[in-house]
Amino acid sequence: MQGSEPKHQSASLPLAEEEEIEDTAAEEDAETTELALKIEEELNDNPVVLERLLSRPQFRAIISQQSFRGPLPPPAMLREYNEIVENGAERIMAKGEIEQSHRHAVKNKIVDGTLARDSRGQWMAFAITVLILVIAAVFAWKGNTVFAGTLVTIDLIGLASVFILGRTALPSVRKDENQE
Repeated sequence: MQGSEPKHQSASLPLAEEEEIEDTAAEEDAETTELALKIEEELNDNPVVLERLLSRPQFRAIISQQSFRGPLPPPAMLREYNEIVENGAERIMAKGEIEQSHRHAVKNKIVDGTLARDSRGQWMAFAITVLILVIAAVFAWKGNTVFAGTLVTIDLIGLASVFILGRTALPSVRKDENQE
């Protein structure tokens, strides 16, 4: 029992320290809030003080924030880049131009690939169709007209389904690919 008591006491010390830290943080937060309210009230009463503070670069850096959307920053920011880095604006413009040409090249490659795939598929379909028709003609010439007719019918149904259903199902497949 005596061995367990010191452990219990040492375990309670960190809890007391945590409570003290929380109390100190709460007091500091209350003091900070009170001070912020006093400063806000003073600035409302004396706008000249606010103007003087904002004229100082240290306060402007704390308060101001700039952002932009798009590939290029606004002209004022480009001028600032020129002040920091020699030809900074020119380098940014060149970077934007390179990025744009890359995007165009990628899109052109995608379009060319799609056209080549479609063309290749049409030639393969043509070759398969001609092959099936030749085989059907051989069977018809040998006297097996029922089998020849079945081959031609299946070939025509397959082609019609590819051209009708294949083209309408293709956009939904592309939508699913874009969502991933």
